[in-house]
Amino acid sequence: MDYYKILKINRLVKNERLKIFGFSILYLLRRRHLNIFLDPVLNCNFRCVMCHFSDPDFKPDKNKLNIEDIDFIAKNFFNYALRVQIGCAAEPTLFLHNEKIIYEAKKHHVPYVSLTTNASVLNYEKIKQYFTAGLDEIIISMHGCSKEIYETMMPGAKIEHLHQVLSDISELKKIYSTVKLRLNFTINPDNIDDLKNIKSYLDNYSIDILQIRPIRKLGNTAYTDFNIKKIQPKYSQLIEWIEQECLNKGIVTLITKELPDEKLYRNKIDIANYTYFYLSPTQIMELPKNKFSYYKYSRKNGIFKRILQDIFTKKDDIYQADVRFGNYDVKI
Repeated sequence: MDYYKILKINRLVKNERLKIFGFSILYLLRRRHLNIFLDPVLNCNFRCVMCHFSDPDFKPDKNKLNIEDIDFIAKNFFNYALRVQIGCAAEPTLFLHNEKIIYEAKKHHVPYVSLTTNASVLNYEKIKQYFTAGLDEIIISMHGCSKEIYETMMPGAKIEHLHQVLSDISELKKIYSTVKLRLNFTINPDNIDDLKNIKSYLDNYSIDILQIRPIRKLGNTAYTDFNIKKIQPKYSQLIEWIEQECLNKGIVTLITKELPDEKLYRNKIDIANYTYFYLSPTQIMELPKNKFSYYKYSRKNGIFKRILQDIFTKKDDIYQADVRFGNYDVKI
């Protein structure tokens, strides 16, 4: 499955009601319709300045999945997943059983399994284990290209290790040729100039996808300059050049073109309200383990009523939100 072509189609189809109608058909036919975001742990070994983990009042959550939880998730959710994303709001490589999650996802024929990481604890052997288990995509978060900016934005990180990991992945991709390597770069007023140095990464490593997205407020973070509208002219010039570089190299781009205001807004009628499905140790603890059924659970939570309201009655209103889904253009 080409996940990024699906993303592109989703962006091209503007009618959210039509997309929700399509979801309802997949749901009724018990076909795959979920985009599962799974945090096996709720902690991180870095305190990146743009992340909620840099909040001085942050208290570590030691909860984590166990083997029985993975079996429960696989049995009850993976049969309905188009994609399983390991790592969403924490660092998944702190979990010791990611290979089992990947293996169970592929055992249940999930078309696309990806893992997002800061790469800090990865090495050649661990990456190989992920690839052997069936990982389709590894996503590396990096918020600077030069040593100074990268290590400032991600305290505790070492750019030499990042380059070693990217080199290891590129080498392993010669064996595991279907695995994709994606870079995620979050833009702010203090790292915008460093973005021009992304070319050396595009030239030297086997990168398949590049995401560039704007900073958003994630609580009381160490970084506080969220006024990114002021860098729009410089940003527009940079991404035009980067998109052309990626096009020449056959790299898929996920790039937000128009930098948003500090306040973000979402449509109340949004396909992501149905397809986005978040799981973590906290959510799993709250679910009844005996005779659990995803379909009974979703119906109990009024999925049919919500679908009918969104398709036929609800107004096309917007509301202020912390998260904006799909705020980028997909270029393949």
